[in-house]
Amino acid sequence: MSFSSETQGALLALFSGLLYGLVGYFGVKLIDLDFSIAGMQFWRFFISAITVGFVLIYQNNTIKESKTVLFKTFTLGGLFYSVSAGIYFVACQYIGTGPSMVVFFTYPAFVMLINWILFKQAMPKIYFLAICLIILGMSLLVDMSEFKADALGIAIAVLSGICYAGYIVSSKNLKVSPIISTLMVSLGCATACLVYALWDKNFSLPTSYQQWAYIVAFGTITTAIPMLLFLEGLKRISSEKASILSVSEPVFVVIFGIVLLEESIELPKVVGIATILSGAILTLFANAIKEHVVYKRLIKLFT
Repeated sequence: MSFSSETQGALLALFSGLLYGLVGYFGVKLIDLDFSIAGMQFWRFFISAITVGFVLIYQNNTIKESKTVLFKTFTLGGLFYSVSAGIYFVACQYIGTGPSMVVFFTYPAFVMLINWILFKQAMPKIYFLAICLIILGMSLLVDMSEFKADALGIAIAVLSGICYAGYIVSSKNLKVSPIISTLMVSLGCATACLVYALWDKNFSLPTSYQQWAYIVAFGTITTAIPMLLFLEGLKRISSEKASILSVSEPVFVVIFGIVLLEESIELPKVVGIATILSGAILTLFANAIKEHVVYKRLIKLFT
């Protein structure tokens, strides 16, 4: 059974979201082992860079990209990705983790907006419906009672989403192979996190087998591999579609939380998961849906 290039890209983006769903598990374990957020993130991206470097050596790949392109990938990717991850945790301190996640995962809308402003790309109407379903679903996954109407916290969470959207758009438009892009972004993020950890005096070295085991898994399973899968998918599908499909991550976060951290699940979370998956399915089959007669009639009715 063979899949079209677009289907392959969609599946890669979904599987990337699956692996990213384990970030919370490994992050919690490392924080419990007294790692700071910046220090933990440094080791995550440092191990990711080493992993990709070994793959490059094993495959005997040569770097064909120019130094200018590599520097742009290192700077833009590292800056957007590391800033996005860092200020997300700052937003959590202001408005709570749940609301921050809901606000952050509006980033597909910012991907569309950036592409429209910079590249005059049209935004498919069906994607708007998919984003609305995803935001609604995520609001059901989290405890909104912890929400605090803090304008600064909301603004920081929005900025986190904008930075991640910038990472996706720059990754799509820079002509770099996925494996080289993963390497340069990992190095850029590791550098930024190391500088901040040293400045904040929160840098620490792993001292036990358990710490190293979690760090290696964090850097490979939930960083290098999903980054590479996402960028491979981005070669085959649009940045808008890839970003929408990648928001399957909260679904996997909930599932892994239940399986690995023994968290409970209530009916609203079940409905939230179903709603998010509905948005992802809309995106996955967007081309077929757009050609359906019912969809065409609905568009004519509301436009």
